[in-house]
Amino acid sequence: MAKSVALINTINLSFEKKCIKILIKSYLIAKLKNIYSKDWEEKTFSSHLVGIMNVCSLAKEYNLIITKEEELEDEEINSGIKSAKEANPIDIRLQTIWGQSRLKYTVEAKNISLSQWKKSNGATVNASQQQTEYITKGIDRFVSGHFKNEKGCMLAYVVNGNIDDNILKINDKIKNQQRLTEIITLIKPKEYNLNIHKSQHSNRLLNHIFFNFN
Repeated sequence: MAKSVALINTINLSFEKKCIKILIKSYLIAKLKNIYSKDWEEKTFSSHLVGIMNVCSLAKEYNLIITKEEELEDEEINSGIKSAKEANPIDIRLQTIWGQSRLKYTVEAKNISLSQWKKSNGATVNASQQQTEYITKGIDRFVSGHFKNEKGCMLAYVVNGNIDDNILKINDKIKNQQRLTEIITLIKPKEYNLNIHKSQHSNRLLNHIFFNFN
């Protein structure tokens, strides 16, 4: 049994690394193509990245199925106890088959801004609200919400300011909630030439990936 658990953990870790690798690869391709706009909503960024991932040779090599805005499994909905309108979609999901098991990796994405700014259409972006929602509608969903049983990570699309300063702003808000042990810190060494961050919670270690689209 111990060997079986150890093997499963090894397979899950290997799959997670593959998912992170393909995410980063899609970002680097997106930056190279340079057809994005910082005006985009997070769903547009996610759709753009999924489109790149699905034609990437790495995704084919790893035999990955990559989808966007996919509803998570919910036994209460399946049993008619809860309305299907209450389904909770995940922004990006990567899946593959290993033996008789389906491996899944979920990605919750949020736009992040350092300070208030205006889009090209004149709409004002509330940076403080984005930073707060990264916690309340992102991190907390993995810690205690409807993603708490899902393997996955947080993904930030930085559309204003730089990555390090945005992380400091998010960490200030985490500290203000008296959650000092949950601040976002850097993981060393780098994964695939990109900094990966983490936050430690009572029930899990959560990875954070920041893509600079500013």
